[in-house]
Amino acid sequence: MRAVLDTSVLVAALRSRRGASFELLRRLRAGEWKLILSNTVLAEYEEVLKRESPAFWLSTNEIDHLLDALCQLAERRQLGEKWTPILVDPEDEAFARLAWETGADCLVTFNIRHFAPLRQLDIPVLTPGDFLSKLKTAP
Repeated sequence: MRAVLDTSVLVAALRSRRGASFELLRRLRAGEWKLILSNTVLAEYEEVLKRESPAFWLSTNEIDHLLDALCQLAERRQLGEKWTPILVDPEDEAFARLAWETGADCLVTFNIRHFAPLRQLDIPVLTPGDFLSKLKTAP
């Protein structure tokens, strides 16, 4: 499966090793699914994770290493030029756009309501737990 992760999932994974978000990162590392990543999404990850890094007890250097690892594991894509915004929050647009332009199997987020318009483009919007369940049942 190929998926786009909203920043909320990475934040949750770094806050707790017990939840579905952390398990998704473990399974990403194991090659069980593919993260889709663009420069725009990577920049959003970097901004949020570095801002929140004291809450994770991580240095900005350690955040850089995490982001480098995600880049190595990801399917990296460049976004096209044409996109009509569909979400209320402009900061979420890059995630929705990446999911749509790449034909991702889903977008994974805790902010299901914010990304609801993406469903009209036939992109499933799943919580980390729901995505984990799909991985467990995938052939």
